[in-house]
Amino acid sequence: MRIAISGVNRGIGEGLALAALGAGHSVVGLGRHRPSWADEQSSFTFVECDMAEHARVAGACASIDGPLDAMVCNAATFANGAWTADSFDPEALADAFAVNAIAPMVMAKALKGSLQVGSRRLIVMMSTGNASLSGNTAGTMLGYRLSKSALNQAVRNLAAEWGPEGFTIVALNPGWVKTDMGGPNAEISVEEAARQILEFVEQVSPRPEMNGAFVNTDGSQLPW
Repeated sequence: MRIAISGVNRGIGEGLALAALGAGHSVVGLGRHRPSWADEQSSFTFVECDMAEHARVAGACASIDGPLDAMVCNAATFANGAWTADSFDPEALADAFAVNAIAPMVMAKALKGSLQVGSRRLIVMMSTGNASLSGNTAGTMLGYRLSKSALNQAVRNLAAEWGPEGFTIVALNPGWVKTDMGGPNAEISVEEAARQILEFVEQVSPRPEMNGAFVNTDGSQLPW
């Protein structure tokens, strides 16, 4: 399988890229910096771009040759400058939407043709349980929650519009992971999260109920 993954220079994206390569898959990785391990991987292609710069995202994706079987849009920002309703910086909130909601749509649109000639037509948008509207009873994480909820709506749009063309688009919750974003008290290591995400990508089937779904890596449904 040939998979495009964003945010491969750290965290979940890096872990997922390495797990996929270790399982024998080919990876096209997008990120701001070339990973230190890139030269050691013959099945890895790196494409430099910043997800906050949408024209560069589109151009980077357009430079990718050949078919893709799956796309995992993982890159994200936690939007620390937009934490509460009383203190958020509007620019930080806008940046959260630029990276977490708009860039994934730009990436999907730019890679649609490559995915159409691949074998899976699978798009996985990395969401979060914090995007659940019914699950938000504590507030905080304003920019992150708002932008990831918008990403979930983008998944629904893509599923409705591209589902008839054989695409499966999923909003996936990786769990609480020990990354720079998740912090040291998180429940899951990067390696374990990467393993679970890769298993999901390998095993998810293009059945109608999965297209447009909001799920955990074990396939269980999350409340919108």
